[in-house]
Amino acid sequence: MKSSENNGHTIGDYTADNIFLRMDGSEVKEFMPYGGGSVNCQVEAGPWEKFNIQKQTDNIYTIESIAFPGVYLRMDGRGVNESNPIGGVVNCQLGAGPWEKFKITIHLYGYSIESVSFPGVFLRMDSDNCSVNSAPGCGSISCSFGLEITAPVRGLFYIKPLLA
Repeated sequence: MKSSENNGHTIGDYTADNIFLRMDGSEVKEFMPYGGGSVNCQVEAGPWEKFNIQKQTDNIYTIESIAFPGVYLRMDGRGVNESNPIGGVVNCQLGAGPWEKFKITIHLYGYSIESVSFPGVFLRMDSDNCSVNSAPGCGSISCSFGLEITAPVRGLFYIKPLLA
């Protein structure tokens, strides 16, 4: 489903109703070998917190910024493993290559977002220091090895509207 028909999807913090994934792709004008821009959190959902979540194949999606068309969520999970479970780089990329593809899986209480290029590496949101809307955003987005579903829950999200 291309979500521009419904003003986009938001990807929210599973533990907080008003904190969302934020993507600043304002400086991403061409392909960048290491990606660019920034991805973090924001209190309340404005234009930088809205995405076209596009189904590619069964359970595989790309996540494109509505505010920055053609700029996609990028996840570099190199070095994230059982002995180094938190890290990696989450940023933006112009165009959707292999590091911009994700398995989005619904669980009992929310969605997980797993890298296709780095199996077992999931998107992780830490919004502990987010309390007010601010221009640079807040919190941090990183990768985790394995799905973090125990308190504090960092690896589950709610997506609105729900994926078809």
